[in-house]
Amino acid sequence: MPTKSASPAMPKFDVEAMVSLQKSNLDTFVAAQKIMFDLVQTMAKRQSDMMQDAFARSEEMMKSFDGKKQPQAYMDEAKAAMEKAIAEAKETMDLSMKAQTEVVDLFVKRATANFDEAKTISS
Repeated sequence: MPTKSASPAMPKFDVEAMVSLQKSNLDTFVAAQKIMFDLVQTMAKRQSDMMQDAFARSEEMMKSFDGKKQPQAYMDEAKAAMEKAIAEAKETMDLSMKAQTEVVDLFVKRATANFDEAKTISS
């Protein structure tokens, strides 16, 4: 007749630690969502401002058209407008990269914390 061996002890499961871990995960997602939402709002405002500025400059160029003005002067204005547009695009790109970096940092920190906190959930 086989003898019964003692079954291994089941690990304890800390429900409060699990709930806390999930709450921290959710808080991280909310923080990341806020960063991205703020970025979208900022970019939308900047694009609106850039469009208004571009229309105002175009209107001003049309009103100030002078047949006696040298073509080089128009080229200089166009070049300045293009340089401004490129600078604004770079600034927008920098804002986007900064926000993305912040979000990635949040998730990396949360993932690291999850590994540490997972050890306390079951012991």
